[in-house]
Parts: sequence; C-alpha cells; structure tokens
Amino acid sequence: MTNDIRSPAEVRAMFGANLRQLARRYRSVSALCRKLGVNRTQFNRYLSGESVPRPDVLDRICRFFDVDARILLKPLDEIEKVEDHAAKTALTEFLGSGVDMIARTAFSPGFYAVIESVSASHRMTLLHARPQAQCTLIRGYVSRAAMPEATPQAREIQGIVACSGDSVYMLTSQREGQNSRVYMISPDPTGTAVQWRGTVISPATPEAPEPVVLKYLGHDAAAIFAAARLSTNNPAQQL
Repeated sequence: MTNDIRSPAEVRAMFGANLRQLARRYRSVSALCRKLGVNRTQFNRYLSGESVPRPDVLDRICRFFDVDARILLKPLDEIEKVEDHAAKTALTEFLGSGVDMIARTAFSPGFYAVIESVSASHRMTLLHARPQAQCTLIRGYVSRAAMPEATPQAREIQGIVACSGDSVYMLTSQREGQNSRVYMISPDPTGTAVQWRGTVISPATPEAPEPVVLKYLGHDAAAIFAAARLSTNNPAQQL
C-alpha cells in the first residue's frame, strides 16, 4: 500500500488550487461557468476546496481546459509539460509584451468557426485552439467548398494565438507559408453567438483588411460537424 494517501480534504484543496489557476486564464468567472455549464455557486465551492465535481462534470472541466483528472492529485505545474514554444521569442518581440502576457490568451480551447468577408462572398474556416505555456496553437482546414480541388493536406492550416493588451492576434498559414493571414480580434459586445469580431489581413487584400467573426463551438460535435458542412456562399447566415 502506498504511503502517499491523500485525505478527502487534501484532494478538494488540490483541485481547488488547480481550478483557480486555470480560471485565471479567463476574464469573467460568470462567462466561464456558462461555457462549462456549471452553476456559479457550485463553481465557487470547487474553487474554495469545499467540494469536487461528480465524474461527468469533472470530465467536462478536464475536456474544456485540456487537462486530465490528475488535477485532483498534483499541482497543475507538475502535470503540464511546460516547455518554451519555438515562437515565444518572436512573439515577445513582435507583440512587445512579456511571456506572462502572452501566456494569458483569452482564447478558450476548442473549435471555432471563422467567417471572413471576402469582397462579395464569405470564406469559412474551422479551427481548433489548444493552449500551450506561451501561446495557443491553432490547427484546422479550409472548407472543401473554398478549395474543391485541393487535398486535405493542402487545405490544412496551422498558426498561433497570443494577446497584447486587450487585443488578440492570430497568425495562420497553410503549408509552405501559403495564404498566410493575420487576425486582430476583440470580444464581441453584442451578446450574439459570435464571440470574437475584428479584421483579417491576407495576401489577397494586403491594404484592405476584411471583417471577420469567430463563433465558439467548444467541443459540441453536432455544432462542429454542422459548421464543417457549411458552404462558403452562405456561412454568415448561420450566425
């Protein structure tokens, strides 16, 4: 039998400390509770170490923050493999902000439907965000409707997200630097399904930024597959 036996109180305290650290990545605890589908009062009990969630709620929290159930047993810093991301130095120099600021991206992990206005039409991209120590990594694919003859490999997008002040920057590119894009976005104040709104600069419009909106899909499989099926001719009608 192991000598490293934790009491229920120690488990609750460990989970509360880890959850407080994770929650600090988000500006609003109320908004975070809504995304998690957890009552604010109950969430406060988790934060204070008064209780731990039942298994299904714990699973939901772990999936949302992209961690595992070890948050009940170990400090978060021991669970997360913190390595310097290759882009850290370039991000710090480009954005003019320290690593601590870069780490606090306001982007929630999960899927996003990105709708760009391209002159008279729209371009829809489905992206997945995964937080790292110094930034958030982005991966996704341009829709088949936008690139009907291209292979999945050619449609793949990768990039990074970082914050500078109240703004969030997202830099993405297809393979070999094709169709690189720079997004500058802010939280949308309208209270609609759109969580982010801003502009995007692409090689096609280097001197005329196009409007862009981002709809957060989280890990909702039905919403993700529905977004993936959207035609680029009418994605804005779905928001």
